[in-house]
Amino acid sequence: MNLKDFEYVKAIAHYKHFRKAADACFVSQPTLSGQVKKLEQELGVVLFDRSTKQITLTSQGERLLTQIEIILEQTQILKELAATSNEPLQGKITIGIIPTIAPYLLPALLTSMKEAFKDSQFAFTEMQTATILDALDNGELDFAILADVPELKNYHTINLYKEDFLVAVSHDNALSKHKKVAISDLQNYSLLMLSDGHCFKDQAQKFCFSAGVDVSKQYQGNSLETLLALVAMDDGITFVPKLACTQRIGIEYLPIFPNQQRNVVFACRKHYPHLSGVEQLGEWLTKHPNLKAKLSEKLN
Repeated sequence: MNLKDFEYVKAIAHYKHFRKAADACFVSQPTLSGQVKKLEQELGVVLFDRSTKQITLTSQGERLLTQIEIILEQTQILKELAATSNEPLQGKITIGIIPTIAPYLLPALLTSMKEAFKDSQFAFTEMQTATILDALDNGELDFAILADVPELKNYHTINLYKEDFLVAVSHDNALSKHKKVAISDLQNYSLLMLSDGHCFKDQAQKFCFSAGVDVSKQYQGNSLETLLALVAMDDGITFVPKLACTQRIGIEYLPIFPNQQRNVVFACRKHYPHLSGVEQLGEWLTKHPNLKAKLSEKLN
């Protein structure tokens, strides 16, 4: 039994003709027929019905063909891994990223990332956390950038950076006169949040509920920028991750005490074949001067 025999079986199943299959495999028809016959004898089954002009798979053959295709596919993956073992991030890399990170992290890093990893073609897709995990499981994503959540215990994660939460308030809001605020200070204000499904909302609600702060239902959407536009109108306050705290007209960002943070990570399947490449990219990102400067920037 060898891989060539499996390729012959797959070709015959496709062409339904021994000669056409032999031509496609660049061997003579007697060679192909003989090898398939030996394989059938070794397995103890008849793979093909040869009684008609058009060759068809037997029921046993159909069942075994599924496994043969898996073996051939995994063999190809093995070859690709071996070929890229020294450069594990070659080719197209699909990355999921949550909406509360993407607009603020990518502009600071993407250009230099492309320069540092010239053999990679990065493709980013904004997704909520639950959708990202499904896409990782299905192989639609290579890895993802998201906040660390309990659901990631079944995935391989690489720590990237810790990010403070701040409170965004209008210049006209009484809180803007404070240098920092306690969570309990927010009880009498309209606290704006994103809709369900955003892990940013889940994390913020945990420490809000513990302090008895209710969340406003005035706006429930997917855009942090919309929340900030409402804040600028003094129509509520909201929490903002540090990277999103860019200068905006009419808005002040206030530190919270006790300090609240989120941990941002790379996440991929535990047996992702290019894990060393993900770790290499993660190490590069954590040392990036733009990211370090932004996370340590003083806002007031």
